[in-house]
Amino acid sequence: MAGGASPPPRQHFIEIQDNGVKIPTTLLYDITTGWNSTLNMLERAVRLCEFTKDWLLTYAEFTTLWSTLEEWRQIEYILEVLQPIRIWTLSMSKTRCVTIHQVFQVFQDIFDHLEMQISRLEHKGCNGRLIFVRA
Repeated sequence: MAGGASPPPRQHFIEIQDNGVKIPTTLLYDITTGWNSTLNMLERAVRLCEFTKDWLLTYAEFTTLWSTLEEWRQIEYILEVLQPIRIWTLSMSKTRCVTIHQVFQVFQDIFDHLEMQISRLEHKGCNGRLIFVRA
């Protein structure tokens, strides 16, 4: 780099990870047509959280995009709910050997999973709803 100029934001984010991970990577974008796109995006955001903090030290103009502690807790909860659903969507996306009986079982498993999550929230006093807080 000539003249000591800092690297472009994307390259800088990768360089920050050099000593912390085996294979540096970037954050993912949500893709509306991908079944597990949101889940993949949130998992990567959590995994790269510390590197993102370091990156923001150089690119302070983006600090308003940083999530609050409450938002990070909500992301963790969303991951807890969505991760089992990924297994079901992947099993249902097979092109062969999927029968209607398997479809019914997957739907029943999903509903059971969601009901269990709602019960856990009610037990915690959340009235069965996840409350989103805007900064």
